[in-house]
Amino acid sequence: MKTLLKIFFTVWAAIAFMFWIVIAYVAYQLLRLFYGGKKDRQFLLFLYHFIGRMVVLFAFLRVKKVYHSSYNAKESYVVVSNHSTMMDIPANVVASPPEIVFKFLGKKEANRIPFFGYLIDRLCILVDRASEESRKSSYARMKAEMDKSYSIILYPEGTRNRTKEPIKEFYDGAFRLAIEMQKPLVVNTLVGIKELNPPTGFFTYRPGTVESHWDEAIITKGMTLEDIPQLKKRAGDIMIKRLLKHS
Repeated sequence: MKTLLKIFFTVWAAIAFMFWIVIAYVAYQLLRLFYGGKKDRQFLLFLYHFIGRMVVLFAFLRVKKVYHSSYNAKESYVVVSNHSTMMDIPANVVASPPEIVFKFLGKKEANRIPFFGYLIDRLCILVDRASEESRKSSYARMKAEMDKSYSIILYPEGTRNRTKEPIKEFYDGAFRLAIEMQKPLVVNTLVGIKELNPPTGFFTYRPGTVESHWDEAIITKGMTLEDIPQLKKRAGDIMIKRLLKHS
């Protein structure tokens, strides 16, 4: 019976995701028709806080927002989050503070997904990690988007954490970006999501509750690239503390 329920909720979650992504695609096309790219920021808020909410609602996923600080709507942040499951993105966006309007750094392969790929290709930053040129281009674009007051959210583990450890070793990119831009770093930890959507094997999903913790921003002003290891450790310690408290 448990297996049948998992299959049902897995299929249902996939259908719900694609249905609302098609709605978002149609809405974006209409917006582009009348306004060009002038309303992209407002559409991101609509995509995250309405479409995202519909996705998790229809998937019977409850995301509990836990804000440990307040944020400045006029500031741009580098946000780092743990990455374990296919449901991380919906959980990231629906619980994001309204003051932080971010763009994702995602894998180039994401633009192959029908409708979703179109949206993410135009509203986020994609990188082909196998291409040095693509990595340099995406890094330059992240800086340009931060200059436009967008925040950037990255998964510093690079790929989904399929290990038994709370987090994988971090890459330097997110922390280098925060230091080079002298922008605050915010740690967003998703707690409890790994149990609902295990990252190993075939995609399976069951409903449940996830906590999305948004911690106080780490100020990077005055830091240099030599401080990257210290910044990585500080961010990792915050995530581990949240994850171990739940386990």
